[in-house]
Amino acid sequence: MIALGLVLLVLCVLLAVGISLPNTETVSAEAFGVSLSNVSLGGLFLLGLATGALAMVGLGLILAGAARQRSKKRAVKREVSTVRNEQETLAEENTRLQAELEQRHQGYPPTAEPGTGRTVTTDEGDRGLRR
Repeated sequence: MIALGLVLLVLCVLLAVGISLPNTETVSAEAFGVSLSNVSLGGLFLLGLATGALAMVGLGLILAGAARQRSKKRAVKREVSTVRNEQETLAEENTRLQAELEQRHQGYPPTAEPGTGRTVTTDEGDRGLRR
């Protein structure tokens, strides 16, 4: 692709030189109230070529900006999807752990913690929460 692009670029330069050098007739041109007089036909062609090149640069910048914005938007969507999946996973884990805790607490009568009057389940007491 790069080689083909270079070949086309060289051919365009050769065509521009081939058109602009032999055409030495002077012409007058006017655009937006600005008049150009005593400009050679080849010079006018090169001016048009420069205008077209500038337009292509502008179009390239627009397309590059749009592509960058599109890739950023995709990355943000991917990140949001990842966060949502993580939230769902954590919510499922929380529900599972709550159910497991409820199953553990069923059947254990609450007991009073010595010296504090605090009521502690047997399961909490087994984990060393007494002071």
